[in-house]
Amino acid sequence: MGFLLIGAGCVGLVISLAGFFIGLPAIGAAEEDINSRIADLDQALIAAADGLTVADASFTNASETIIAIETTVRSSGQAISDTLPTLDRIGTLVGVEIPRTIRSTQQTLESARETARVADTVLGAISRIGLLGANTYNPDVPLNQAIQQVSDSLDPLPASLSIMRDRLAVTGANLRQLGTNTEAVAENIAAINDSFRDARQVINHYQTLVADLQADLAALRAALPVWFGAARVLLALLAVWFALAQIALFAQGLMLLRQP
Repeated sequence: MGFLLIGAGCVGLVISLAGFFIGLPAIGAAEEDINSRIADLDQALIAAADGLTVADASFTNASETIIAIETTVRSSGQAISDTLPTLDRIGTLVGVEIPRTIRSTQQTLESARETARVADTVLGAISRIGLLGANTYNPDVPLNQAIQQVSDSLDPLPASLSIMRDRLAVTGANLRQLGTNTEAVAENIAAINDSFRDARQVINHYQTLVADLQADLAALRAALPVWFGAARVLLALLAVWFALAQIALFAQGLMLLRQP
C-alpha cells in the first residue's frame, strides 16, 4: 500500500508539473490565437464599415441626382400645363375670333363695294358726258372691283385658319397627354427616390450594427488579458495545490513503508 501511494504521488506530481509547464504556455497560445482572430474580425468589420460608407455615399449622390431629375421633370410638366391655356386661347383666336372678324370685314367690304360701284357708275357717267374732262375717270380696275378682289382674297383665310385650329387642337391634346405622362414619370422617379431612402435606412442600420460589434470587440480585446491572466493564476494555484496533495500522498506512502 505504501508503494502504491508513493507511485500515485509521483505520477500526480508529474501531472501537476506537466499542467504547470504545459498548461501555462497553452493558455498563452490560446490568447494569441484569439487575439489574432479578433484582429482579423476587426479588420473585416473595418472593411465592411468602409463598404457601407461608400454605399451610403453612392446612394446619397444617386438620391440627389434623382431629386434633381424629378424636379426637372415636374418643372417640364408644369411648363406644359402652363402652356395649354395659351394654346387653347390661340386656338380660339385662330379658329373663332379671326374668322369672325374676317367675315365681318367681308360684310363691310361688300357694303363698301356697293357704294364704290355706285360711285364708279356716277363718276364714269360724269366723265363720259365731259363734265370733268375727257377720260378723267377711267381706272384700269374700278374701285368696286378692287374692293371685291380684296374681299375675295380673304375667302381662303377661314379655311386655312380652321386647319390651323385643328392642328393646334391636336397639339394641345398631345401636350395634355405629354403632361400626364410627365407627371407619371415624376411619380415613378419619386418612388425610386423612396427606394433609395429605404436602402439608406437599411445601410444606416447595418452601420450601427457594425459600430456596436466593433465596440464589443474592443471591449473583448481589452478584457482578454485580464481573463487569461486570471486563468494563468488559477492554473498555477491548481497545479501547486495538486502538487502539494501529491507530496502529502507520497509522504503517507513513506510512512506506511516505515511501519514495522
